[in-house]
Amino acid sequence: MNDAAFNRLLDTALRRKLTAEEQAQVQACLARDPQAKAVWEEEMALSQLLNRLPDAPLASNFTAQVLQAVERDSPRQRRAPKLFRWFGLRRPAQRVAAACLAVLLFALGYGHSESVRRQRMALALHKLGPHLNTPSQVVALTPDELWNDFDAINRLPQTQPQVDEELLAV
Repeated sequence: MNDAAFNRLLDTALRRKLTAEEQAQVQACLARDPQAKAVWEEEMALSQLLNRLPDAPLASNFTAQVLQAVERDSPRQRRAPKLFRWFGLRRPAQRVAAACLAVLLFALGYGHSESVRRQRMALALHKLGPHLNTPSQVVALTPDELWNDFDAINRLPQTQPQVDEELLAV
């Protein structure tokens, strides 16, 4: 039997009573190795002495002391930003909902301000409109005068521009 198997049997003997098969394995190991026998006897004697000790009395607030020690020894959790703590937003889902609400309110406010700006611009143009001159008011042309130069413009060459070979050669 190797050391690992012996140590496993020793741990088992300290926790519970060994079965007949396990006791046979221990006896075979102790017969072969005198050092293992010394270790076995020492551990068994120590175990018997510890079992004879009375149970230590526990304090009435033992659970509270343990929880305080765990809290003191555990790493501090990252606290929520102060803004979230003011509004009582400690969970991530609450923070996401608050952020979405803030974005929605910002978008609504921006849309409203743009609407107000457009209304003011339309009102200003409405007030300014009667004072502006349109091209038809500035140049009063009769319909005959509009079409005088139409034939000349229409006769202009309608071909594609020609490539300047001399310029390309340079």
